Amino acid sequence: MSRPSPRSGVMTLRTLGRGFWIGLVGSIGLHAALLSTGTFTVPELTGPRMIEARLETRLETRKPDADSTPLPKLATRAPKPPPSRPAETDLAAEPLAPEDPADQSTVTDTIVESPPPPTSENEAAAAPPLPDVEPPSPGSRPHAMLSHAASTLKELPRHIEIVYQLKGMVSGRQTQIWRREDQRYTIESSSEATGLAAIFLSGRILQKSSGHIGPLGLIPDRYDMQRPGGKSETLLFRYDDNVIEASRIDPKKGTRTTEIPLLTGAQDPLSSIFQLAMVAREDGEGVIVAAGAKRIKGYPYLTLGTETIQTPLGQLQTLHVTRAGDSDKGAVHLWLAIEHRHLPVRITYTDDDGAEWVLEAVSLKVE
Repeated sequence: MSRPSPRSGVMTLRTLGRGFWIGLVGSIGLHAALLSTGTFTVPELTGPRMIEARLETRLETRKPDADSTPLPKLATRAPKPPPSRPAETDLAAEPLAPEDPADQSTVTDTIVESPPPPTSENEAAAAPPLPDVEPPSPGSRPHAMLSHAASTLKELPRHIEIVYQLKGMVSGRQTQIWRREDQRYTIESSSEATGLAAIFLSGRILQKSSGHIGPLGLIPDRYDMQRPGGKSETLLFRYDDNVIEASRIDPKKGTRTTEIPLLTGAQDPLSSIFQLAMVAREDGEGVIVAAGAKRIKGYPYLTLGTETIQTPLGQLQTLHVTRAGDSDKGAVHLWLAIEHRHLPVRITYTDDDGAEWVLEAVSLKVE
């Protein structure tokens, strides 16, 4: 078994700070690493395949003033009658997968723009009409998986505090605090290196997620992450515009803003763990839709059954969950404590070098 490099240790600590879903990354669960590199793919599955939408980072722009001179229109000409073509869809307006899950494909760097209006009646007559698009069957879409999981939605208490400890060549600790007031929630997290790793990895990673609770579970409104060195990230979930506005601040590179299509059931890196606790079932599968600063993806997961495991909290009856399509390398397994609101008490991840990392709950308080 290969030993993780010091760089892997840095990635590991960032993972602690970026959320629970260690498997959503390709290196010890750093959510940001996966969302920035896109190296993870799901092999052929018998069930639904992952969906993805990503836009390239671009500088934030603002609308021109009302009295500014409008840009000239591009000249247009009547096109020749084209052969029949598949209908284009607006990802932002319909952020769901095609009708047949087997035909789902990755959507990458796509910006769909409406064509300019015809400049004359002749051009309007010459332009061929777009074919009608029949909406996919709701039962065949990822929304159906989310809805099915939400049919047994579990309510979380008003206050939860979990302390996780990372075991490996690099050690770390993360504290997560959940608070609920009626249908509003906040989650706060603080992560830091421990032991010898603290000599090289100083400072803390702070996260905060806030939002409300709806029919499908958690509905994030805002996510903030602050790292040592002045770097930070913010996700604003703009449901009226059907987009996520992602901003990244780097003291050396300035501020960059990206707009990402908002998929149904989207979670931020911190809310994902509690969303899974609310929707996981003993006899099914589901999908976690994870959003980051660069992209949003849906990750199918499978339930492998119940297991009794020994943990720092004692012997616990757990629900064993794994990310669908995992091989030996890059495999992610989670054990959700049934008697503790299905919160993850153990997470294991095997990196590309074959090294296994273990994240375990050492303290869990519920009020």
